[in-house]
Amino acid sequence: MSWQVRMAGAAVLVLVAACNKPTPQVETAAPGPAPGTAEWKIQSAMSAAPDSIAAGATIMDYPASPTAQMTQLRAGTNGWLCVPDMPMSPGTDPMCGDAQWQTWLAAWAGHKTPNLTALGVAYMLAGGSDGSNTDPYATAPDSGQSWITSGPHLMLISPNPRAYDAMPNAANTNTPYIMYKGTPYAHVMVPVGGRTM
Repeated sequence: MSWQVRMAGAAVLVLVAACNKPTPQVETAAPGPAPGTAEWKIQSAMSAAPDSIAAGATIMDYPASPTAQMTQLRAGTNGWLCVPDMPMSPGTDPMCGDAQWQTWLAAWAGHKTPNLTALGVAYMLAGGSDGSNTDPYATAPDSGQSWITSGPHLMLISPNPRAYDAMPNAANTNTPYIMYKGTPYAHVMVPVGGRTM
């Protein structure tokens, strides 16, 4: 048998083997919790903060109506409170806050002035979207305006509102600025690296 015949036979065997090769099995990731479920809301809320904080935080859900109370999805152990993505905004915006931010949130919900006693810290590492940078109760942008989209950031509040006087109030994804300047809900927005959900 000539070498040409042997080479041709080998080529045919390679082609046959290639054609008979089993199709590789593609592994798919296990699906996560269905959007809107309690498990999904807990996962969403935890994405707001570093794992060291989110793991022990209390997880609360938004009230079902304006007059209802928030619902606890998971009890916590470290004094932090996290809430999931806000359903009314177009972006992803879960949040985790310390005790001072919990005071701030309660005051904001009740349209009262927060009684802050120390510096407060909150995380929004999945980013955020807001209807306004100046109106703390805007549920959507004014006509012709766009939603304000924030990248991953943390937020600082101070019991001394004069601490914000020298800072700019224009929304910015690169440098710190004041949100809701001149209102009882003013706070510092600090862009940081983070993660998306």
